[in-house]
Amino acid sequence: MLLRKLYPMSFCVLIVFSALGQAEAKTLVPLSSFGGGDGWLDPSESTALTTNNNQRGMTYNSLNNHVYVADREGGSNIRVLNGDTGALISSLDMTGVGGGTFTIDMIDVAEDGAIYVGNLSTSAASNFKVYRWANEAALPTVAFDGLSNLPRTGDSLAVRGSGVGTQIIASGGGSTGFALLNTVDGVNFNNAGNFGATAPAGRFRLGIDFIDSTRAVGLQTGGTISDADFSGGAANGNPVNSLGEAPLAYDQTNNLLATIDINSSDVRLYDGSDLSLLTTTGFMDLANNLTAASVANGNGVGDLKFGTGPSGDLRLYAMNTNNGIQAFQVVPEPASFALLSLGFAGLLISRRRS
Repeated sequence: MLLRKLYPMSFCVLIVFSALGQAEAKTLVPLSSFGGGDGWLDPSESTALTTNNNQRGMTYNSLNNHVYVADREGGSNIRVLNGDTGALISSLDMTGVGGGTFTIDMIDVAEDGAIYVGNLSTSAASNFKVYRWANEAALPTVAFDGLSNLPRTGDSLAVRGSGVGTQIIASGGGSTGFALLNTVDGVNFNNAGNFGATAPAGRFRLGIDFIDSTRAVGLQTGGTISDADFSGGAANGNPVNSLGEAPLAYDQTNNLLATIDINSSDVRLYDGSDLSLLTTTGFMDLANNLTAASVANGNGVGDLKFGTGPSGDLRLYAMNTNNGIQAFQVVPEPASFALLSLGFAGLLISRRRS
């Protein structure tokens, strides 16, 4: 009698666990409020965007639902956009910002809301410079102004953590590996060393992000993604699905990886917990909100960022330079919802019968 009572419960629990495993699969759904109803902020819809290669860095601040764009059109400006609609709100104060091949290039935001923007250094003998805004109302300060010990720095940049735990990584074309910047006071940064040098040159050039506090992932066109840790160990390389995938973002909370194809503006979503599976079981979804053909992006640049929206929804913003910004909600696949509901329903029925 005991076995007969336990069996239905065990069976239903098995369904629930199976459903929970499958619920990890995610899909990309256009954030329809963004860009006039289609999830795409076309350059023709915003004065913060152009089609002449002058916006390469973009990020999202979950704390205030704002998107930031590093804009070099007609000067150096950091544009602030509404995360729901893409409407231009304001620009940051640029007092004292200057120098570099590009004065501003890539941008990211820390977990405490501090905004970091790097210039572009094209020589190992010229300083790489990172500016910091404590918040949108603050004047910029210089967080780092020194040698990165790389031949080119600033094509890619990522930030994680907050306060004294903030970390910055950056790389560029032709550079072997990336530079890691640390801080002891949350304001001023130092070069903690170069890592990932065993990866092919430029592998962290067009896309870089943190997997966690000890490891980074990088990508350029060519179809291979690399990751390396901060202990100086050898870098790993694994294939992705398209030769055009380059800019990327990694969500450390959910172990999700996203890329954008510089040729087509296709956005791909992956389970990033095992980078060796990106072309097989790790691939989750492909989406593209563009309603027109992609504009050429000859430099292969752009940016992506995961973040949590005001209602707790997981979002992904993706910019393929010259092609505006796409916005998505990252949601469980409908099939996963159905299986999960079936599992819990079975569990309730089993409890009632027992």
